[in-house]
Amino acid sequence: MKILIVEDEEDLLNLIIRYFKKEGYTCETASSFRDGYKKINNYDYDCAVIDLNLPGGDGLKLIKILRAENTQTGIVIISARDTVDDRIQGLDDGADDYLTKPFNLSELNARIKAVLRRKTNQFSNELKFGELVINLDERKVVAGEEIMQLTKKEYNILLYLARNKNRVVTKDSIAEHLWGDYMDDAVSYDFIYAHVKNLRKKLSENGCGEFLKTVYGIGYKFQTY
Repeated sequence: MKILIVEDEEDLLNLIIRYFKKEGYTCETASSFRDGYKKINNYDYDCAVIDLNLPGGDGLKLIKILRAENTQTGIVIISARDTVDDRIQGLDDGADDYLTKPFNLSELNARIKAVLRRKTNQFSNELKFGELVINLDERKVVAGEEIMQLTKKEYNILLYLARNKNRVVTKDSIAEHLWGDYMDDAVSYDFIYAHVKNLRKKLSENGCGEFLKTVYGIGYKFQTY
């Protein structure tokens, strides 16, 4: 899962990053309206967590920009504005949820997961493709009755491809999704190739190798038909 956090309070931002990285999320950050605007115009996210009081502008405007593009990105507002009118305005402008400060990070996590389940019409915590089941809360993959032993990167690649099922996903998209602001850490596409190769081998060993397809010269596809 790839999340954009738009928050100018450095201590809070660092707490959120540490928490969600432990949860296995890829996190990108912005600490001003301008930085947030650049991020949402250049990259796609599963969810954006947006503060309203930002240097250089109002977070509500960022939300309107996201929704004007008909994006399916989930949006959760985090703000010290705690009146009913503030919450109504935020939801009317396109946010999926509104959490007032101070808040518990586990609650923020639960709300993000709930938003994403609604966005993907997944009212359980699982994605099912025949014998292959991806448990989102436990970050567990089951093939038949066997739990697959996947690395964090392998799981994230599988989940990203599965959420984009039957679409070709480029190597650039995978690298940017996995490493986010630290994309340079990928060094080369050899890392992606190695992760996908290992993932395909594990899927094949568990009778689910037909899902993962290579689109030569472009990227990969999670094919369900």
